[in-house]
Amino acid sequence: MKKLLLIISLVSIFLLFSLASWSCGSAGSISASLGQEFTLPVGKTATIESESLSIQFVGVISDSRCPEGVECIWAGEANCRLHFTIAGSPAEMVVAQPGGGDVAARDYFIQYKIDFRLEPYPQEGQTIAPSDYRLIMRVTK
Repeated sequence: MKKLLLIISLVSIFLLFSLASWSCGSAGSISASLGQEFTLPVGKTATIESESLSIQFVGVISDSRCPEGVECIWAGEANCRLHFTIAGSPAEMVVAQPGGGDVAARDYFIQYKIDFRLEPYPQEGQTIAPSDYRLIMRVTK
């Protein structure tokens, strides 16, 4: 009986640790391929294994894009902070998404071309919660 209780306890502990490590590991990381479009919510990280590259969408620093339904003299822009890790070395950069509609922007990190657009686009009279932002991205060489 003691052996059975010990085995059940050990199996339960193993399952709890396995579940905890699985949920923590998958909650913050998205697997992507070079050239594949992926969606990156605020706080999440995309990993491109073939390039030893990871990109974390830290957050939106500012968003002055002219909302839909409003007439503006300037289209505005949104600035997003990204954290990169390439071959174990960290780097940060800010990318700018121009206003004026749902258009893609482009920036470069080392030899990588990054096409992206920030969603959602501002609407007249509505506020976007910081956690609602997401980057639609494609990384190529």
